[in-house]
Amino acid sequence: MKGSISHRDSFLAHIQHQLGKGPSLSIQRPVWKHQVHWETNGLLSKEELVEQLKKQCQQIHTRVIETTPQEAPSALRSIMAEYGEGEVMTSSDSRFGQYGFHPMFVGLQKEGIAVTSWEADASRYENIRQAEKAKYAVVFSDYTLAESGTVVVSSHQGQGRALHFLPMMYIVCIEKSTIVPRMIQAVSAFNRSVEEREQPKGAIHFISGPSNSADIEMNLVVGVHGPFRAVYLLIDNESGLS
Repeated sequence: MKGSISHRDSFLAHIQHQLGKGPSLSIQRPVWKHQVHWETNGLLSKEELVEQLKKQCQQIHTRVIETTPQEAPSALRSIMAEYGEGEVMTSSDSRFGQYGFHPMFVGLQKEGIAVTSWEADASRYENIRQAEKAKYAVVFSDYTLAESGTVVVSSHQGQGRALHFLPMMYIVCIEKSTIVPRMIQAVSAFNRSVEEREQPKGAIHFISGPSNSADIEMNLVVGVHGPFRAVYLLIDNESGLS
């Protein structure tokens, strides 16, 4: 349900009066003398960002598989064959159609493997129930941070947050064009979308590989409160679709 704001102007006017301000209170963004947050890795080429991402993913127990737009569906099918068959749940994302994943999903269904998607029209509990049953979650990232190996994914009607945390295997399709140096670029892009009157995201998640937890003796355990394994399917969309 979309909310509304009541008495905003009078409320702000009261605050301005108490602060001894005039009727117009304008807020200007500061201009920082140093731009370290933008400059760090900001001059790296896309290929250098990819190499940085791959190197960082080795540290966060995440596998990166590079593929082309044409081979992306078969690459995903190979991943599922390698790690064992199981039910699949995807987000409702138009990019699955753009890259030709749907015929592969139909083929899985013909083999008796259930493939569902997070449906905006379904009840929240039904979507969560399907996510609990699924072995594989398959989503697209909005952005990916080369510095930390982090995928940035937003929650919306076609992609609830439970989809990222309930299935055992988390497969993220990453378009090469959406790889950015670090968090500042991703956050700024989301901020621009709001300034351009786009609907704000319900939630924005920064996910760095599979679930990890360590006890007081620093014994690492993977998969305690989320996916046991994460795989990034890196699609070189900058080479173009044939």
